[in-house]
Amino acid sequence: MSDAGLFESGIYTVPEIAELVQAPQWLVRVWVEGKKNRQDPVIQNQLGRVAGKLAVSFTNLMELRFVALFHNAGVRLNEIRSIMDEVKRSLSHPHPFATKTVFRTDGKKIVAEILLKHGVQQIFDLKSKNYEMLEVMKKTLLDDVVYDPAGNAKAWYPRRALAPHVVVNPVISFGRPVLQKSQIPTNTIARAVKAEGSARIVAGLYDISEKQVREAVAFEENLRTAA
Repeated sequence: MSDAGLFESGIYTVPEIAELVQAPQWLVRVWVEGKKNRQDPVIQNQLGRVAGKLAVSFTNLMELRFVALFHNAGVRLNEIRSIMDEVKRSLSHPHPFATKTVFRTDGKKIVAEILLKHGVQQIFDLKSKNYEMLEVMKKTLLDDVVYDPAGNAKAWYPRRALAPHVVVNPVISFGRPVLQKSQIPTNTIARAVKAEGSARIVAGLYDISEKQVREAVAFEENLRTAA
């Protein structure tokens, strides 16, 4: 991929992915690159290695949110891999979990049928006859993502309840979490607060409100405890 392509795709290392999707680093590494002669990767990595480090794109990051959700629901790794592969074939898209397709009526039905086929019983509520897990996905995942007109994910609010103005956008700061309006990376603000010892001083330095400073700090503290 060209340098311009890298800039537009976002670049995320394993530790960064682990924090954002709230999963252990060792497990994220297995999802991304598998285990030699033992397990295949779960996703199709668009980047491979960048500057010698295993890295993934924003599109892959969006897929890994779903992998983490399946894992947390108790789905086994080999089943997650099979589910992801079958959804790709059925929806004729190499990265369907990074699109809005899986939430649309036809796509949701296809995904639900594939999950049921693989024994993921927790997606179906027998009383309401609804695809319970997919409805949870819709509420917890769809609302936090901004899609382009083609239905592809283009930005993500990873902790909207905690930090509603912190966004991950692959074309801004290589995809680092930033404050929406100022586009200042949250880790830059958090480091400044640690160095200055005052949210008020940092707000003045970056010409933003103290509320935004505190939101960025809260977001970064949450990341540190997530993975």
